[in-house]
Amino acid sequence: KFSEQPVNIVTDSCYAAGLVSHLECSFLRDVSNPHLLFEMRSIWVLINHRKFDFYIMHTRSHTDMPGSIAEGNREVDKAAMFNIIPRVLEQAKLSHSFFHQNARSLKRQFKIMINQARNIIMTCPDCQKITPMPSQEGVNPRGLMVNEIWQTDITHISEFGTLQYVHVTLDTHSQYITAAAHTGEKAKDVMRHWFSCFATLGTPKQIKTDNGPAYVSEKVRNFLSEWGISHITGIPHSPTGQAIVERAHRTLKEMLAKQ
Repeated sequence: KFSEQPVNIVTDSCYAAGLVSHLECSFLRDVSNPHLLFEMRSIWVLINHRKFDFYIMHTRSHTDMPGSIAEGNREVDKAAMFNIIPRVLEQAKLSHSFFHQNARSLKRQFKIMINQARNIIMTCPDCQKITPMPSQEGVNPRGLMVNEIWQTDITHISEFGTLQYVHVTLDTHSQYITAAAHTGEKAKDVMRHWFSCFATLGTPKQIKTDNGPAYVSEKVRNFLSEWGISHITGIPHSPTGQAIVERAHRTLKEMLAKQ
């Protein structure tokens, strides 16, 4: 028993470690929570009526650090968790609601599928306020063959001067990139760029762009209709709608920086 033998106590609760270590020489006063006051008085009585010394220390929880203390803490965590909630997914949800781990950490800690971990994060209201999870389906479709789906966008490279409007088209199947510098980003510039792409790659079945004024203009719509090309646009103001061609922008600028 606690009062009849010396004991070392290890806890991952910083609150509990601080409370017990300071409680011996403290004076208790009435608090608004009678249950909490009863528990604190019970601990105070145990401490002040012990016959042997004791020591309480705090250790960090959910770490991969080696050593008997960290290993013992992991075993206690598992035992406590399984006693309260027997289902692994429910354990992961409870843990995430407090610690807000990312998907990989949840997968590794609770041995669940990565999709299950992502679903837990997507249903966490606190996480969605800070970093909403991007949609995983249908945002950036890829072609199953060459010239099935292209993505087109415009990036700006100020070092090119009057030719700073760089039109970039990428075939989503082969990852082939076609880029050309133009003096503007109007409908006529877009069509001129696509003509050069047709000469290099052939004509695609579908082109995906953002909702820029040139791409949604009547001239571009008629142009694509004449060539029998389907046109789709991304979700307005979505940073992931053109993710594939955006990566091509980055690749292009990195290559230019190395020149």
